[in-house]
Amino acid sequence: MTIFLGILLALFIFSVIVFFHELGHFSMAKRFWVKVDEFGIGIPPRAAQIGRDKSGTIYTLNWLPIGGFVKMKGEEMNEAGVHDPDSLASKSFWQQSAVILAGVFMNFVFAFVIFSTLFMIGIEPLGINTKFQTATETKLIPSFDEAVRIGLIKTDGIVLSPMTGSVAQKSGILENDILLSIDGQTINRPDEMIAQVKQSTVALDFVVRGTGGVRHVSVIPESGKIGSYVGYNVTEIRKDFRYKYGFLESLQEWGRETYRQSAMTLELLGSLVQKIVRPKAPAERTEAVKSLWGPIAIGNLFVNLLDAKVAVSVIFLIAALISINLGVFNLLPFPALDGGRFVFLIIHRIVGLFSKKKTLHGKIEQYIHIGGFSFLILLSIFVAYQDIVKLIFR
Repeated sequence: MTIFLGILLALFIFSVIVFFHELGHFSMAKRFWVKVDEFGIGIPPRAAQIGRDKSGTIYTLNWLPIGGFVKMKGEEMNEAGVHDPDSLASKSFWQQSAVILAGVFMNFVFAFVIFSTLFMIGIEPLGINTKFQTATETKLIPSFDEAVRIGLIKTDGIVLSPMTGSVAQKSGILENDILLSIDGQTINRPDEMIAQVKQSTVALDFVVRGTGGVRHVSVIPESGKIGSYVGYNVTEIRKDFRYKYGFLESLQEWGRETYRQSAMTLELLGSLVQKIVRPKAPAERTEAVKSLWGPIAIGNLFVNLLDAKVAVSVIFLIAALISINLGVFNLLPFPALDGGRFVFLIIHRIVGLFSKKKTLHGKIEQYIHIGGFSFLILLSIFVAYQDIVKLIFR
């Protein structure tokens, strides 16, 4: 029963996010008197027509619940509809831009409502990022170092784990020794210890606490290394940790967190593509492919969340993060995505400054978008296959 409810919850949340995205395109098109032929939730084939308004727009549900679309007159930017007053192609550059980017805007509005509300009533971080190294710090998924800094994680020194036959082991450092200081300088973070060791070629006085109490150990680094794993000695992960702000602060934190989550999404996407296209080792590509998540994996996530009986606020928070990720993904300058259409719009604008012709080759652009859409469908199928493999062999 939980599996069924989890899948339904995932489909519902994804449908709501897509609905708001397409509502952005739809409402802006209506605002500028662009004829909307169809407003569809899901990807065809069509399952049902659920209505038609006075302007002739039909509203449909489609069989593949992994997206949606708004079909507008003149969105292909070809010569046929450029002179029709109700065609998107006949509108000004700024009006066309507003229609194309309105969907992404609504994704961020959706996240704004959730983030600002949760920051006001109080929300705990979703988790700690221990898997991906990023230059961007976020409040909702902080790095381990950031979690220590804000007090989410309490630590008691730095724990050492020397490798067999290493300088550290030969010098007398034992498994799970707690590092207190080096040459009289208190060490609070792993990177502080690494920096001290790297720049030294002489004996260092390590003060450690472990078996036998507090001890002084003389260690002489070799090539800036001592051969020991180093990490925080975690004593507590606070269950009562919450972010909670006033009304104005919540609005500010929404802006900051949305920016940070967007930046982290772009950073992770860039890293993922680099690892798949130009991996440093074959294992890196395999790991990157395994890290891809699709609708099935997201559905499984919601099943696990229901099993764990998490708070409703966590469900809303994940929905906001999915909405931000969808918005950022759609801004990528790739054919068939909003970002790709916006790039072509800019090209049309530039060409229009130097030529009387309103558009570039409309058919070519249409084929490019069809190719991009086909690629995304194939990618979705591949990711879905990976999701199934991970569920079966986990």
